[in-house]
Amino acid sequence: MAGEKNREIRIVIPEELLACLVPGKAREHLLGARKEFLLALRSLIDARIESLDKKAAARPAPKKKIRVD
Repeated sequence: MAGEKNREIRIVIPEELLACLVPGKAREHLLGARKEFLLALRSLIDARIESLDKKAAARPAPKKKIRVD
């Protein structure tokens, strides 16, 4: 599998078609779930950024050589 490219299959269902196939309440839940999934991803990204910031702040400042005469 080395050198094999990842491929993405995307299925897009127009909202008008979704309205015909899925009853109103179920459609609301599906659209809400999409938003919740994106909010979950945002939370994961924010947590990772915070972790990186904490690691950077915990690093001691680089030492400087001071010449004494």
